[in-house]
Amino acid sequence: MGTESIFSKNLQELRKKQGVTQEQLASHLGVSPQAVSKWENGSYPEGDLLPKISDFFGVSISYLYGQEKEKVSIEQGVLEALAETIENNTGINSHAEYFDKMLSIAWAFQIGCWRNNKNYYDRGVPAKDNRTASVITDDAGFGFFSLNKENQFFILNREAEDGYVNNITISEDVRGFFKLLGEKGALEIIRYMLTLKWGECVTASNIAQKTGISEDKVSKLLGDVGQMQGKNNSPFTCIHIINKDGIEKGYGINQSSAVLFIPLLQIADQLINPPCGYQMQVNTRGKSWFDRDTVEKTH
Repeated sequence: MGTESIFSKNLQELRKKQGVTQEQLASHLGVSPQAVSKWENGSYPEGDLLPKISDFFGVSISYLYGQEKEKVSIEQGVLEALAETIENNTGINSHAEYFDKMLSIAWAFQIGCWRNNKNYYDRGVPAKDNRTASVITDDAGFGFFSLNKENQFFILNREAEDGYVNNITISEDVRGFFKLLGEKGALEIIRYMLTLKWGECVTASNIAQKTGISEDKVSKLLGDVGQMQGKNNSPFTCIHIINKDGIEKGYGINQSSAVLFIPLLQIADQLINPPCGYQMQVNTRGKSWFDRDTVEKTH
């Protein structure tokens, strides 16, 4: 494509993207609408008009010629970079590889939590059974990146203006939830429920057979979890199945809320079996995680 064609294409795209008519652009530049039309169809404006055109659209003259990309936000740039890896077939051939690419981008955010760091370096390929992590704390929050090959996950946590302690309540519901998870057989039932796909249902008797836990306990646990988390957003759904012997309950899974059990169990594993080492550990937080005065007032 020739230089003039690139200019014409970029000019037209900029004008339409910003909702500007040919007449409006012509009025701003002091030319006729016919002149703008000619530029968009292959002709070329006088040289002294180029700075005015670039200023009007907020781009450089180099961009008008196709010599550089239009400046976009960091967020949009990340999305475009991910899209390009698929369109150009640069090694992204599966969903797993796509998530690996996103983890690499998440790693940039992790090391960026240390505001004094300006250099990117790769996190490397986590080795099997290598319990390492990266932790960066700041007065505004923290970043945690698990570098275990079997359990890679990233947490970026922004502290609220009034602090963590005012927004993390140790309520009776929270106590009840942890007590529920601590009951014998509870985690095994949850683990089995996570084997279900969206739309699949299983009876309590079937879960009992597969887990070795009594049918009554299965029904009670799934009912308690559902009651605790509300009818609309419970991780487990309940339907009534009509068969020849009457009505039997069937249990399904709400993928959107049940997925939170996975990071909950991953974090529990990190607390019980802490990382053996840290690839990047930076502590710039000068205050405690919870305000002591607030905690003391609640007792």
